[in-house]
Amino acid sequence: MQKELYLFIVWQNARFMEKQIAADLKKKFEIFRILEVTWKPENFSLNLARFYGKKLPKGCKKEKETGAGSFRVYLVYDHNPQYADGKNVNIVKSKYEYRQLTGGGNLIHASDNPSETNENLLLLFGKTIKDFEQEGPDTAITPYGRDLIGCPVWESLEQALEAVKKVPFTRVKAYKNSYLIHSRNADLARRILNASSHFSIPGIHKYSIEIGKSRQPVYIRKVN
Repeated sequence: MQKELYLFIVWQNARFMEKQIAADLKKKFEIFRILEVTWKPENFSLNLARFYGKKLPKGCKKEKETGAGSFRVYLVYDHNPQYADGKNVNIVKSKYEYRQLTGGGNLIHASDNPSETNENLLLLFGKTIKDFEQEGPDTAITPYGRDLIGCPVWESLEQALEAVKKVPFTRVKAYKNSYLIHSRNADLARRILNASSHFSIPGIHKYSIEIGKSRQPVYIRKVN
């Protein structure tokens, strides 16, 4: 099986065990990139909620668990992925080992399959697996001081549309002074755009996205 790229996040409150985790990652996998990410403190909870989406229960105080400081993102290649129930068991096993190492909580995040890796990378950096692979490996620690893409608002409409075009199986076209987004991954397209729902009609959902101080309506249609 071809090697696959995965992502591990060591949140701030887990970094007291980072040396051990990094050594184990290096032993089990091929280190591809290491990024030191810093979010604005005032946006940290917003970033977390958007990153985890539906996986984050309402009212959850995730920020207190993870810490709101800088965190490390490790991109690694697994040269021998093994699957069960759609998840790479090599990655899942390591994730839970590191969680036990850091006290049994959820201080370590890992993508369970390449689709989740791609989703995580898009939200964190506005780049896909392909984008990173084209840039090539770099095991030096790279500082990255930006919030999730489009957080708290998009800088421009062009920026938002370029980001959503990177969602797999997604097309964007002009539609009634707005834009129609056809996607097999409609929910991910909505999350990438950080779009809020207005109303729905059969087959199409109308949303708005915040760009600077204004809002732009968009239509998202799920296609097979």
